[in-house]
Amino acid sequence: MPCGRESRSAAVAGVPARRLRPLVLMLVLFSAMTRRALSRSLALPPLPAPVVRNITCNTIPYPFGVRGRSLPGFEVICGRNKEAMLEINESSYKIDYVSVEDAFVVILVGPISQVCYDRNGKQTQATGIGNISLEGTPFTFSKRNKLVAIGCDYKLSANFSNSMPGHSQWQPINCNSFCDGKSCPYDAACCEAPMPLIDAAREFTLTFDKLPGQFTADENGTCSAAFFYDQDEQVFKGGQDPLKDPLLPVGDHGMILDWAVGQGTCDQALTYNLMSLCNSLSDCIDAPRGVGYLCKCNAGYDGNPYTAEGCVDINECRNLDSNPCNITKFCNNTKGGFTCSCPPDLIGDGYKNGTGCTEAPLPSGNVMSWNI
Repeated sequence: MPCGRESRSAAVAGVPARRLRPLVLMLVLFSAMTRRALSRSLALPPLPAPVVRNITCNTIPYPFGVRGRSLPGFEVICGRNKEAMLEINESSYKIDYVSVEDAFVVILVGPISQVCYDRNGKQTQATGIGNISLEGTPFTFSKRNKLVAIGCDYKLSANFSNSMPGHSQWQPINCNSFCDGKSCPYDAACCEAPMPLIDAAREFTLTFDKLPGQFTADENGTCSAAFFYDQDEQVFKGGQDPLKDPLLPVGDHGMILDWAVGQGTCDQALTYNLMSLCNSLSDCIDAPRGVGYLCKCNAGYDGNPYTAEGCVDINECRNLDSNPCNITKFCNNTKGGFTCSCPPDLIGDGYKNGTGCTEAPLPSGNVMSWNI
């Protein structure tokens, strides 16, 4: 019986079971209260909330915004649920993420080309968004993308081009997706092609054709497709078996577009605008693609440099893991920077990458005396 086992345990300790229970309960409650009190005493102010990838017309950061509240070329429209949508080639795409710091936007797009087959291997439909032109927009195809093809024995051929003087006019990329009854992680029914080295590409054309002489029953009831993907994201997580699992119709995937403001350099834009391009706590830099400019918050600040009060001081002392001081308590945050110091009984500059804080050495020749 359980109670008998408990009585024997208590008897061994020399304490009756009925007296032991309240003592154990008090110890558990005291331990929990102590931990909570200690956690409260050591807690730092909460860190900023993580980025939420659900951008609406009311939350999208400037220079994006609805018409009249954005810079030219960065206008968005609102979907049924107020989601921010970007118009390209008379089509609207939901905006998944905007990086003001790194000047890129992620939009959700469907397959560029998709071909589906019924259970008997007969082609049922061919769809896709097709070729894309970014001419007349502040956007270019980012090198953070990659092109992916899935399917049985298909060839993807794509061309990227631009019209900028002094740049490569076009550059092709190709990959073949073969079908041998295995899954995509083993290079079957899937191929990936990195973005070309061409800068500021604005035109994209693609062909997605069946390889000649390649007809098997593996594609029956599946879809073959080509689409954009984040270069750091794995297409399939592995474990899909049989082959048809990863070849179901694919949904929307992120396509990354770089952006810059205007068509001139910082000096040219300032001449035409006759006003400051960025806020007082940021600098204007020429866009890497050679056309347009970007704003960057000064060192020690973070936020949105395109709005008047957008750059906010970074509190370097807040994070225990990246705190720059040898002793956290003696980290002092300042506007755009920080300082470190040591307690009165220690010497040093207080910095982790400096001399830190150590005990002062005894003067040379000092002899300690003892009173006996």
